[in-house]
Amino acid sequence: LLLLIVIAQYFFSLRDTIAEYQTLQDVYEVKETFAQDIERELLQAGLAAKNFLLQRDEASAARVGDHIDRLMAQAGGLQEVDAQGLASGEEIGNLASTYRSRFAAIADAWRAKGLDHNSGLQGAFRDTVHELEERAHNYQAAPLYIQLLQIRRSEKDLGLRRDPKYRDKVFALLDEFSTLVGDSRLQAEVQSQLLEEIEVYRAAFAVYAASVLANQDIQGGKGPFRQAAHRIEDVLHAHLVPHLEARILQLRRREKDYLLRHDKKYVDMALQELTTLRRQIDASEISSADKHELLGLSNKYQQDFLALVEQNDRIEGLLQEMQQAAGQIFPLVQETVSNANQVALDVTKRINDATRSKARLLLWVSLAAATLGLLLTLLFTRSIARPVLRMAGFLDQLAHEEPTERIPTVPGARDELNAMAESVNQMADHKANLIAWWKRSMEELQAERDALASELRRPGSSSDRPD
Repeated sequence: LLLLIVIAQYFFSLRDTIAEYQTLQDVYEVKETFAQDIERELLQAGLAAKNFLLQRDEASAARVGDHIDRLMAQAGGLQEVDAQGLASGEEIGNLASTYRSRFAAIADAWRAKGLDHNSGLQGAFRDTVHELEERAHNYQAAPLYIQLLQIRRSEKDLGLRRDPKYRDKVFALLDEFSTLVGDSRLQAEVQSQLLEEIEVYRAAFAVYAASVLANQDIQGGKGPFRQAAHRIEDVLHAHLVPHLEARILQLRRREKDYLLRHDKKYVDMALQELTTLRRQIDASEISSADKHELLGLSNKYQQDFLALVEQNDRIEGLLQEMQQAAGQIFPLVQETVSNANQVALDVTKRINDATRSKARLLLWVSLAAATLGLLLTLLFTRSIARPVLRMAGFLDQLAHEEPTERIPTVPGARDELNAMAESVNQMADHKANLIAWWKRSMEELQAERDALASELRRPGSSSDRPD
């Protein structure tokens, strides 16, 4: 029984220790594993998100969703560990859902903005400004107009000084003018009209120059060449917006400054350039239809450019919300890991303390069991040895004497010592009975011998007869 008690104490101590270690493995180690997996998936999602923002490829956007799905699965596993894991897992899952929804909105905003410079809003305002630049080529008549003014100046000099060199200079300038017309980006029909008018001017001016050099009356320098020059000037005015190309280039500069630096001051500069551009178009002498077309393109450019700015602002806000969600997940993960580690240390210490305590208890129980066993052995041995020794002494006494005392017995008891004592008592009783019978027999025999002797001593008894 004592051995069974010691074994039971050892078994229950070992079972409790194993249960504590199993809890440590099933709860705290599992929580730490889930937390580390969540942190790893969040880092992978952040890396994929950065790749999307840098390269704008759909594969990176898909990887973000995959990593967040796995993160939420790990958060679901964390919820099933214990009550603390349930609270942390739910909060992490909600934050991960926010992270995914914000990134999805960012990806949609980038698709609207344009994943490259040819798509979305970027492509739209880029196409618009390219068309505006292309149309602007039709209104770059400033060099031709300056050349025409040089021609008219030399024409006036000829009338004033009547020197052949000014005639030659006018013809040279006319040749340069024709070359400039051919090199310009004006529409083909406009170039043809200008070249025709130049030839008309050249012919009329030749007649005028001959009159001037002949010292004839030139009537104030008027003639058909003057009407031709006015017609050329009208054509140039109809295709002249001063500094249009330079203003468009300055607009593109401010646009690219914004796209490069994301500084709102460049948006204001771009809008100022657009306002100046519109004023120049309104102040020009081009046709109303051309003005309407150029202003429409500038308005469309502004609309698309501001829409892109708005998308950038939206993306920036969504990025902040996404980073906020990620920033809240990391502390939760770290807190879960720290709590798991701390609890693991506490549980390990508790297990070690309990093990030492139970080992001491087991040692004391073993010592107590051994001591009690020894005492019980001595007691049981004494309870057995004393009756046996008593019976041995009684038997020795029985062999040499006739004891009157008997060994005490318990009537009806079934133990062997009591049976032996009863048998020894019976033996003593039988011996006493035998001795009593023998004594009676001896007494009877002696009495008979005495009676016979008395009879023989009487006279005439047969004993006096010879044999």
